[in-house]
Amino acid sequence: MRPFSGILDRAVAFSLDRLERLSDRRHSVAPLCKEPLGSDAEYLRRWHQAREAAYPAVDAFERACGAAIDPEWFHRLGLMTQVFIKQSPTCYQHGRLLYASLARYIRERCGRQLNIVETGTARGFSALCMAKALSDAGATGKIASFDVLPHDTRIFWNSIHDADGPRTRAELLAEYTDLIESYVVFHRGDTRLALRKIAFPRVHFAFLDSAHTYDHVMAEFATIGARQRAGDVLFFDDYTPDAYAGVVRAADEICDAHGYVPTAVAAGPDRQYLIAEKQ
Repeated sequence: MRPFSGILDRAVAFSLDRLERLSDRRHSVAPLCKEPLGSDAEYLRRWHQAREAAYPAVDAFERACGAAIDPEWFHRLGLMTQVFIKQSPTCYQHGRLLYASLARYIRERCGRQLNIVETGTARGFSALCMAKALSDAGATGKIASFDVLPHDTRIFWNSIHDADGPRTRAELLAEYTDLIESYVVFHRGDTRLALRKIAFPRVHFAFLDSAHTYDHVMAEFATIGARQRAGDVLFFDDYTPDAYAGVVRAADEICDAHGYVPTAVAAGPDRQYLIAEKQ
């Protein structure tokens, strides 16, 4: 059986690598848009609407955590990485919740190297909010961030910077190079395959924000959940029943079956998040 087992393992590895290469090619050519979608004035209009809106539940969560991200730093990052041309209103309040919940975790539970996993890097906004929490707390750690979008290929990002031409994610985030080099490692690939690259024996904090389906969230949890212990955190983006029923179903099943205590926070009627702590 041993020789056959080795052949089977190599065949599975070859198939997974081939699927990963196909996914990489599919997402390398204009994955978000083929040209700039709006004027600077339109991006700025959406940005001003987002930053001037009131989010009382998010404010209350920050107070409960005893931590809040610097608003000027936060909104500047939001303009570059979270303001898109789309049908729904711009909202990037998950960055405040990520910062506050991670800062509380660092203060209350972790005095050592912190291991963080993010699925769904997109333009890098969430990874940088978590990196900011690590930096402000003087903590050590690494954020392994996964996405099918390329990091080193020049594309249009549906961003205010698109008027200057396509750029890589690294170029888009050039202002934050020091934070990235200190804390963030970008990985490319479908998380159902790419999460096998995680080298962390433990995942203290995880942000799940890739494909918003039940099967995808459960597949990600199968890798991440096995590496979490009491006190560790799962943060589910878009825990919104009417819009993402699969995310809600998966998050509820995970909390019920695996001993996570959930806290839901709303940033308006159509945007809700779930922060779950393992018991």
